[in-house]
Formats: sequence, C-alpha cells, structure tokens
Amino acid sequence: MKIFDLIESAFSAILFLAGIGVSLYSVFMRYVMGSSQSWATEIFTMLLVWAIFIGFSSALKEDKHIAIDIIYDRAGPTFQKVSQAVTLLIGIAFSVFIIWSGYDMVMTAYAQQIKTIDLGFPIWINYLIMPIAGILLLIRFIEKAYRFFIKKEDVTHGEDILWKQ
Repeated sequence: MKIFDLIESAFSAILFLAGIGVSLYSVFMRYVMGSSQSWATEIFTMLLVWAIFIGFSSALKEDKHIAIDIIYDRAGPTFQKVSQAVTLLIGIAFSVFIIWSGYDMVMTAYAQQIKTIDLGFPIWINYLIMPIAGILLLIRFIEKAYRFFIKKEDVTHGEDILWKQ
C-alpha cells in the first residue's frame, strides 16, 4: 500500500501542478501578451478535476474528509463501532456506484464520440476519472474495512482503543 500511496500522491501532485502551470500560462498570455488561449481552460479544468478526484482517495486514507464528530465523540463504544461499520458499508456502496455510473458516462461519451469545444479532445477521456476515482475510493474503503473488521482498529482515529474495552 505504500507504493500505491506514493503513486497516488505523485499523480495528484503532478496533475495539480500541471493545471496551475497551464493556468499561469493562460493568465500571462491574456494579460501580458494580449493573446487569449481558449484551449487552456479545457486543459486546466481537466487536470484539476483529475487531481482533485485522485485526491479524494488520499484524503480518505488520511481521514481528511469532513466529519461531524460531536455525536460520535460523546457516544459509547458500541455506537462508535456500529457507526464505523455503517460508514464503511455506505462508503463501499458509494464507491461501487461511482464506478458504475462513471463507467456508464465513459461508455456513453465514447459511443457518441463527444469532443471538447476548443481542442476537439474526446470527452470520454475526461470522464474516465469517475470510474478511476471510484476504484481508488473502493480500495481505500476496503483497506479501512479490513483494518476495522479483521485487525479490530478504530479506522476513524487509526487506533485500536475501541476494541480493547
């Protein structure tokens, strides 16, 4: 999983930096050189969307998603265990939904040969991030489920304190 983490983080960072680079180039060309680059918006958007969607998986790994802990922290260990189990199952179901609906989007765009306006780039390639992100999330949720159900860890806080009680 460490190699997977490294590859995931590297791709996200490279795509993000490339998107920022394209954006800066576009701003420079528009305001300094007086030449608008319409294609830059398409590339910038695609690169940032890809970086963000890959980043969802990294955020899940590091527990950086938005969470409401006020009830969870005040609840007893039984509620916390049940809450974590339900969250993991919903997360796995959501990941499968993202994979399925993303696959459907890719196949529809591919069949219709839809292309972007400025570059004429096949839109199905842009949509490919949906099933990829779903797979990445599914891997993370399965990893967390393994740690929770098999290793008996508190996957919300990365500790095994709940199961010791």
